[in-house]
Amino acid sequence: MPIGKVTIQFTLVTVLLLTGCGGVQSGQIPALNGSQLPEEQGWVVSTNAVRPLDVVTNGSVLTLNTIGVLRAIDQLPGKAFVWFYKDMPFDFQTEFSIEFTLQVHKVEQPHNFLDSGIMFYGSIDTSAGSFAEGPRSHMIFFDEDAIGWGDETGRFAMDTTDKFHTYTLKVEGEKFAKVYVDGKLALQRNDWVGIPRIGFGDMTNDDGVNGKFSIGDIIVTSDPRLLPSQPAPRRHLIPPSRRAPSR
Repeated sequence: MPIGKVTIQFTLVTVLLLTGCGGVQSGQIPALNGSQLPEEQGWVVSTNAVRPLDVVTNGSVLTLNTIGVLRAIDQLPGKAFVWFYKDMPFDFQTEFSIEFTLQVHKVEQPHNFLDSGIMFYGSIDTSAGSFAEGPRSHMIFFDEDAIGWGDETGRFAMDTTDKFHTYTLKVEGEKFAKVYVDGKLALQRNDWVGIPRIGFGDMTNDDGVNGKFSIGDIIVTSDPRLLPSQPAPRRHLIPPSRRAPSR
């Protein structure tokens, strides 16, 4: 669908340049296409791993792995991290949602406090130049038996390995964040820090805290009129997460 520019200016907690995004936009914005590698779509990688990275696509979804991956500095396994981030045109004065499908294949060790071998960032500041960045409290961790916030303020028990699940992060009123799993409310917090950048992958070099997972398309919806009060699961879109062509 055509994407129109929103003309209302807004103030962010952190002043950032939205490179390649053309300013704040409304409607649905494809942030990631699972049929292509992230770096081919403007995603920036943060990693200490030996290249080529263990990131592949089967034409529908991406699969990322850090289990057994070697660290470049010493050629040893266990402490490699690989995660991608990208600027997005969010309007924090209204609301937005981020929807993606994800299946965990294996977690070598469960997450630690503020660290995870499989994670999704809905708000990420990379200005410090460190590999982990932050706010790490807002990170969503993925273990084999649960998801939760990075600061342990919320946890939702589930089997993340059985199939692709639809995850929807919805932010309302600038600071109220909710995470839905297949349309069911799983996590929430009221201290969201609005930064127009998202990320996913393995963001820790803790020994053995690694994982392997597949992720489908990431779709951002920034027009509040298009957001349902409770997201519905994308059953027919898992995988792939793109809509079927019209007949």
